[in-house]
Amino acid sequence: MPPRRAQAPGAPLLPVLALLPLLLGAGPQSSCLASPVPAAPLPAPGPCASQPCRNGGVCTPRSVTDQEHPAVDAEPGYSCTCPAGVSGTDCQFVADPCASNPCHHGNCSSSSSSSSSSSSSSSSSDSYLCICNDGYEGLNCEQPLPSIPTSGWTESMAPRQLQPVPATQEPDIILPRSQATVTLPTWQPKTGQKVVEMKWDQVEVVPDVACGNASSNNSAGGRLVSFEVPQNTSVKIRQDATALLILLWKVTATGFQQCSLIDGRSVTPLQAPGGLVLLEEMLTLGPNHFIGFVNDSVAKSIVALRLTLVVKASTCVPGDGHSNDIECSGKGKCATKPSEATFSCTCEDQYIGTFCEEFDACQRKPCQNEASCIDANEKQDGSNFTCLCLPGYTGELCQSKIDYCVLDPCRNGATCVSSLSGFTCQCLEGYFGSACEEKVDPCMSSPCQNNGTCYVDGVHFTCSCSPGFTGPTCAQLVDFCALSPCAHGMCRSVGTSYKCLCDPGYHGLYCEEEYNECLSAPCLNAATCRDLVNGYECVCLAEYKGTHCELYKDPCANISCLNGGTCDSEGLNGTCICAPGFTGEECDIDINECDSNPCHHAGTCLDQPNGYTCHCPHGWVGANCEIHLQWKSGHMAESLTNMPRHSLYIIIGALCVAFILMLIILIVGICRISRIEYQGSSRPAYEEFYNCRSIDSEFSNAIASIRHARFGKKSRPAMYDVTPIAYEDYSPDDKPLVTLIKTKDL
Repeated sequence: MPPRRAQAPGAPLLPVLALLPLLLGAGPQSSCLASPVPAAPLPAPGPCASQPCRNGGVCTPRSVTDQEHPAVDAEPGYSCTCPAGVSGTDCQFVADPCASNPCHHGNCSSSSSSSSSSSSSSSSSDSYLCICNDGYEGLNCEQPLPSIPTSGWTESMAPRQLQPVPATQEPDIILPRSQATVTLPTWQPKTGQKVVEMKWDQVEVVPDVACGNASSNNSAGGRLVSFEVPQNTSVKIRQDATALLILLWKVTATGFQQCSLIDGRSVTPLQAPGGLVLLEEMLTLGPNHFIGFVNDSVAKSIVALRLTLVVKASTCVPGDGHSNDIECSGKGKCATKPSEATFSCTCEDQYIGTFCEEFDACQRKPCQNEASCIDANEKQDGSNFTCLCLPGYTGELCQSKIDYCVLDPCRNGATCVSSLSGFTCQCLEGYFGSACEEKVDPCMSSPCQNNGTCYVDGVHFTCSCSPGFTGPTCAQLVDFCALSPCAHGMCRSVGTSYKCLCDPGYHGLYCEEEYNECLSAPCLNAATCRDLVNGYECVCLAEYKGTHCELYKDPCANISCLNGGTCDSEGLNGTCICAPGFTGEECDIDINECDSNPCHHAGTCLDQPNGYTCHCPHGWVGANCEIHLQWKSGHMAESLTNMPRHSLYIIIGALCVAFILMLIILIVGICRISRIEYQGSSRPAYEEFYNCRSIDSEFSNAIASIRHARFGKKSRPAMYDVTPIAYEDYSPDDKPLVTLIKTKDL
């Protein structure tokens, strides 16, 4: 089944609301519905005084050349800057309203009009027709058609109802079970009568789009409804209780598009429960256009509603088969298919619609560069379309690119670059703005932080930072310690400054000064103080020592004089005074008295500490073997007289020692014999033997002491060789009696 069609509001309107009282009583040939004569234009003082730019376009005299977006030249003297979606010399072309596919369940067709002299606007972005599929209605074919309720009707009284069905199905016809008729307020259904129920959508007030007197505040725009019905079928229009239909006119296609009652006639529907009925006699094959006026109690205004009822014939009218059929508006071939309830049309090129009633000049896509084609249905001369160009293109077919730089919009030596969306200016350094009209002030944005001072340097800036800050914009804290300001210490950052922690021995802001510890005169006894790092050193005089030279230095403290030598500490240096027989710095060298060969007559010299001993050959005696022995009595006394006294003492001591040794041996022998004889006897005998041993030990110790005794010397072991001699008498003086005794240390 071919689809239905609907038309959007926005076409030119005729003032009808002001004539409603006359229309309610006038016939279909009323002549008072003619369009008002437009007022004469006022004399224009300038090219834009006549307001040549339409659809919200802005008129600009051609003398102004620095517009942000160059406009398309219209005629000498002015140019029009069109809003989005509008193009043309005078902004007379709008975008294709069908580009967004507004028809949900149908086909969209543009319905712009610009030929009527009585219209106030020749185009609108809402000017389109929705040809709805079967079973849908509404401005955008978005609402399914409901079935008619049977409340208030009985089965015997209800007429047959037809539900909208797809074109491939037969209509669902419900026949009443009886022939009884019911007298209704206006409409009396007949037995077997077919009826299709529909409704106008809820009234919607569209401001500034009036179907009637545009200057009246008592009217407002309304809705479009498109519906298809089979042939020989009545239509029931349901009404809302808040919106009652007060007037219905059947108009031509042109009047329908322009919301005009010219060439129209009044139609009186029949009253039925819940709505109005249009009998099938009121409908002809093809489109039937109606304009109704509804009194909306909610909006408190009269709203115009437009209705298109398309009556579809079941079969084609027989023809010669060579020309186009009248069922298809003379622009296509009619064909009847057994599987379909009605005929269908195969339209010629550029014709569309259920009955090929609409010329589509955009079918061949004449617009270039992806421009939108807007079809103008009122013309069929091949030029009834308008191309809506994309940004950046111009021309009748949008075949040319717009050069936005032709007017040189960029200033201050900037370079203009044209693109599809407009132009851009590449500014020279130091300028900014869309046309590079502003000069750059580098300090305007206050780039210097932390109270820094900004100075202009051409197109750049420099910052003079506050103490403690650094960087191009004074955003960084100064790292004072990075430069190592502390000469002898460690640097610590403190806020916007620093502090030096000095090493021991240094002071000052930068630890650059050394403490002079010698200022306190720590050195004593005329010593010299030498300043050191974190300390001092005392250089003492020769006779002093110590950290502060506080100690007197004894020159003999470190000198060891051996062999009985003594140290002389007079002066700065100590000197050893050696005992007789020794020499050297420390008296460690024994003087060899034999070096001078003191022994005569081939005597042998034996070196002794602090002396020597001569071993004389036979016949010679004396300290140096200088005495020759004379074995005569006359010389004996002289020999004894000349003998040294100490030699006599030695001889006497030796005799005493020998006597004591013999006595000890005797006592020890007696004690041992007593121990053998009285072995095992009483305790007193044993104690006597023990006492003998004690006496033996005491005598042994005494003998050892005598053996080690030496006159004026330390005790040392010695043995003596004694040569006995004969003598006659004693010496009369105190000289030793024995002189011919030689001693030898072993």
